[in-house]
Amino acid sequence: MKENDVNAVESMCMAGMSLEALYKIFKQFDKEDIRSVYERYVSTRDNYVAEDITIKTNCS
Repeated sequence: MKENDVNAVESMCMAGMSLEALYKIFKQFDKEDIRSVYERYVSTRDNYVAEDITIKTNCS
């Protein structure tokens, strides 16, 4: 992966994307590369919560 690709994956990690979501978004990259970027990001964040978050929107 190029540096720009790694930065894109890290940006998605910052946005709270799960590893499974990253796999679906970045289909063109090897899963091991994505996993290594994700795990490196998570390991540097003390307050990172790796669980699904439900967001609800009231459009009324």
